[in-house]
Amino acid sequence: MAINIRLEKALTDEEHFALFGWGENIFGVEDKRFSWRPKDWHFIVEEDGRALSHVGVMETSVRVGESDIKVGGIGGVVSVPEAQGRGNIHAAMSRAAEFMHDKLGVEFGMLFCLPRLVPFYARQNWQLLTDPVEFEQPSGRVVSPFHSMVLAFDNRVWPGGEVKVGGFPW
Repeated sequence: MAINIRLEKALTDEEHFALFGWGENIFGVEDKRFSWRPKDWHFIVEEDGRALSHVGVMETSVRVGESDIKVGGIGGVVSVPEAQGRGNIHAAMSRAAEFMHDKLGVEFGMLFCLPRLVPFYARQNWQLLTDPVEFEQPSGRVVSPFHSMVLAFDNRVWPGGEVKVGGFPW
């Protein structure tokens, strides 16, 4: 069985259903009814042509204090149940980080996650932000109830301060 990671601009309907249609509330946040931005690129881990895992990427900027920071947003990170724990996400996250650095030229990667996932991302050198992060929702600006993490490129240091996301989270 051959594992492959490919980069696509869009998921097919079949891939979307395979990756995200296998359960209820698979991210543990669907009941909160947040609005999310679509991803611009999709790293798909597949085995023998079947989509097993996914990492979505988008390019944006956030305001940190008085500075605008160019970030690569990571979202839609998922593995189907039978593929969980096999290292697929770690491999796709590594490829996504290379892509964000080499192709997008962003200063940092940034993601939102549940508390239980912080150790997983920390093992891949993502750093937890302690300052509040705000983003848009249809009802207006909200303080993120999620943990926010960043991945520094080229030995950059996150400047610290309140983070304002322009638009919906990813």
